[in-house]
Amino acid sequence: MSKLSFEIFCIENYADKKNRESCQVYRQFKDEGLLDLLRSDYEDLHGMGMEYMVSFCEDYLGEKNLEHNAKDTPSHAAVRTILLPNILEMIYKRFGWDEETALDKFYTSATGENFSNDETGLYGQSALYIYGLFCEEMNVEPM
Repeated sequence: MSKLSFEIFCIENYADKKNRESCQVYRQFKDEGLLDLLRSDYEDLHGMGMEYMVSFCEDYLGEKNLEHNAKDTPSHAAVRTILLPNILEMIYKRFGWDEETALDKFYTSATGENFSNDETGLYGQSALYIYGLFCEEMNVEPM
C-alpha cells in the first residue's frame, strides 16, 4: 500500500466510523498533525488493520469515548478508498503537484466535499468523471 493509499484508507474509514464526511476528517487530521504522523510513521503503521487504525486515530485525537451516530444507510468509504488514488494520480499528473498537494487540493475542493458525501452519489461515478469535475472546478481542461 502506498503512503497516499494508506492516508486515504485512514481518512475514509475514520469518517465512516464517526459518521462524518471525509473532507471534514481530512481537515481535522491535517489541523491536528495526525496526517503528518501517518506519513512519518507509515512503515510502522501501514500493516495494521482498519479497527486498529481507527482506534489509533481516536486515541490521537482524544475522541475515543465520544459517541457517534449510526448511519441509516450503508457507507461507501470502501469504494472511495479504492477510487480516490486513481483520481489523485490523474490530478497530480495534470497539475504537476506532488501526492500530498493533490490530496489537499482535492479534499478541500467542492468536488472533494461532494465526493465525500454519500448522498451525492459521486462515489458511484468513474475516476475519470470525478477528475473531470475537479478540472472544471479548477478552470482547466482535463488531459
